[in-house]
Amino acid sequence: MKTRTICLSVFAVILLSMIGLVFGMDVLTPEAEPIMSDELKEIDPTDMSVYYAMGEYYPPNSVDTLNINWQGGRVEIVAYNGTDYFVEEASTRQLMEDERLTYNLEGETFGLFFTEDPQKIIDDAYKKVEIRIPQDKAKAMKGISINTNGEVVLKNISADKITINGKSGNVYCENTYSGATTVTTTSGKVNIAVKPEVGYSVSFSSKEGKLDSYVNNGLNSYVSGDGTFPYVVKTKTGDLGVSLFQDE
Repeated sequence: MKTRTICLSVFAVILLSMIGLVFGMDVLTPEAEPIMSDELKEIDPTDMSVYYAMGEYYPPNSVDTLNINWQGGRVEIVAYNGTDYFVEEASTRQLMEDERLTYNLEGETFGLFFTEDPQKIIDDAYKKVEIRIPQDKAKAMKGISINTNGEVVLKNISADKITINGKSGNVYCENTYSGATTVTTTSGKVNIAVKPEVGYSVSFSSKEGKLDSYVNNGLNSYVSGDGTFPYVVKTKTGDLGVSLFQDE
């Protein structure tokens, strides 16, 4: 009986590993306890010790446009030193199959979705996705479109057009530029970090939000340098902060 139990356990481990290989997904043993729903608002999305690694995906390197629909949590898009596009999903608890992200490819456009069913609600887990783009590709994206109620981070990315539609989650655009960057939120704060030598312009409109800029000119619209890269930010109550980008 004991030998049979051991054999079944070994078979189960092998089966899980095969499933992970077939679906391009790492099956990992989580190190953290699941986060309860009343703790979700207080978690640090950068603290990986509270996350379960759920899956890894490799879009083709021909992708130049991202369309992201993410219910909540966090979306992070960064340039990195690797050679391949890399997408990683993580959550504060193990996810069922129908709770995991889904995606599609249409030509050179990569569409990413919170779950396959757009009506599905996950209110007892905080889920985030990180998209890493090779540096040479990150300098020449055609378009990035993000619709979310969660937090957004873009870092060291350039595109012809960037559009972010949010609600309560904060938005961070760090050393990120496009020919038309538009950010719309309800209460989420928008943070833009720019290099002083890069020409850009800022246009901010809000019912109650305030502009806090290192330029300190007291105006909601201004141009820095040649104004090549415009930012148009619209909120209801969310503030806009403009600061200088600090290289790590």
